[in-house]
Amino acid sequence: VAGLQEVQATSGECTFSAFLFLLFQILNESLSFLAACGRPHVSLNRIVKGQDTAPGEFPWQISLQLNKRHVCGGSLISDEWVITAAHCFYQDLSQYQVLLGANQLSNPGPQSCCLGVKKVIVNPTYAGQTSSGDIALVQLARKVHYSEFILPICLPDASVKFPPGKVCWVTGWGNLLDLPSPQTLQKLQVPIIDSKTCSALYRTNIADGPIPRVIKDDMICAGFAEGRKDACKGDSGGPMVCPVGQSWVLAGIVSWGEGCAIENRPGVYSRLTYYQKWIHSHIPGIQFVKDPNKVERIRVLCFFPCLFVCVVGGESYLISGT
Repeated sequence: VAGLQEVQATSGECTFSAFLFLLFQILNESLSFLAACGRPHVSLNRIVKGQDTAPGEFPWQISLQLNKRHVCGGSLISDEWVITAAHCFYQDLSQYQVLLGANQLSNPGPQSCCLGVKKVIVNPTYAGQTSSGDIALVQLARKVHYSEFILPICLPDASVKFPPGKVCWVTGWGNLLDLPSPQTLQKLQVPIIDSKTCSALYRTNIADGPIPRVIKDDMICAGFAEGRKDACKGDSGGPMVCPVGQSWVLAGIVSWGEGCAIENRPGVYSRLTYYQKWIHSHIPGIQFVKDPNKVERIRVLCFFPCLFVCVVGGESYLISGT
């Protein structure tokens, strides 16, 4: 508050000021990360029907390869970590590679790079396809340098909501129904489906098989009840991203479904918000993006209580600002 004179501060007040400074630093770092991740240099073309992507349109997309052949998708979440599905790993780790920055698998281009896998951390609750815990962290053999073709996707804080009807994107090099797998990265818009509706859809026309009829808390559904558009074989582990503020955030990881684009069988994804604590326990430096509006409200609420304490607390304080 300009114009107020400087007076002696007590040690307790200095500690409180240091706490506030640290709090503001944390909030500012969160906002800086929000500005850095999930922002491709190429604008997304909003067309519902699945189609080819442009180079750099989804710079976090990776191809998980087994002996140089594509088996799953995945997402870059930092300069040395990728996130994908647990069911993608069924061979010795030395046989896996991660291709980054590619748009076409047959011709990745000079902007791409292919790295070995240093470590894979599979969620301990994973017990086979269609089960909970279908999520894995992959540490790359070395750190990557960001470019317009290689950028991380934002991870959502557990407080971020993805309501039914919200339109998101799923991408991958998976099968196009009965056609051969595409060489160019495909994109598809899909709406979020609430868990209750998704469970009801999976209970219709039930046939014998291992497909669960209840969507669990760590799962999120997206797609169309009538079918026709969906993720498919080869898309597993890939991203479903949704807009949050000015950035794209990883809402789900392609996990399982019954067939591809079948009526009443929407895609089921591992829900990222459910795994925030688990991810953070293995990558302590990773940041999670909150709703930008909520972050701004927190900043304002933190500032004004501080001003109130400084003025009403009496005695000696150091007050500065404008």
